[in-house]
Amino acid sequence: MAYREPGAGELDRRVSIRRRMDVPADNMGLTSIFSVPKRRWARIEPVGTGVYADSVQTDNKITHRITLRLLPGVTTADEVVHGSTVYRVNRSVDMNGTHRFTVLDVEELGQDQGGGSIYG
Repeated sequence: MAYREPGAGELDRRVSIRRRMDVPADNMGLTSIFSVPKRRWARIEPVGTGVYADSVQTDNKITHRITLRLLPGVTTADEVVHGSTVYRVNRSVDMNGTHRFTVLDVEELGQDQGGGSIYG
């Protein structure tokens, strides 16, 4: 399926892409460590109900699709932060194989907490 490339002015959201690594904490829990965020302009769109329903059935929820200028190396270990909302990357693909844009299928996790983790 070919995606429509964004036009002028459609990459209108400032997002940060960061790598998340969970390490053991002293209290037998987990502590999240984040890489230096990469700032990009992006387009954030909610997916249709068909895509969402299919993703829920396979337990790989996709709530939004994020388009940004080519950014190789984005994996499922990355998160996208827009304002105070955090999204988990489920899939990253080169849009139409043209090496111009990256499309991320993401799941909205909710609001970023004060400690830098959505888990508190």
